[in-house]
Amino acid sequence: LGEGWFSTFADVPVRAISMSIRQIMCARQIICIASDQRKAAPVKDCFEGEISPLHPASILRRHLNTDLFLDIASASLLQAPIN
Repeated sequence: LGEGWFSTFADVPVRAISMSIRQIMCARQIICIASDQRKAAPVKDCFEGEISPLHPASILRRHLNTDLFLDIASASLLQAPIN
């Protein structure tokens, strides 16, 4: 509910898939999408901070085949443009 994807608690799926960082990093390709201003600080930490468990998404910088798609709001705190 806190992310704003569901209007009511009753709309939240009763099942979900959860994966560890280790499982994610074993994938041949990773596609990650971040949108909204709420994701701006984590996106900045991912690209401009140290690779650290304090910023789990930062490990994606070590994967050889990761595509990250950002909107203007989620990229708003980055110091330099990324490709």
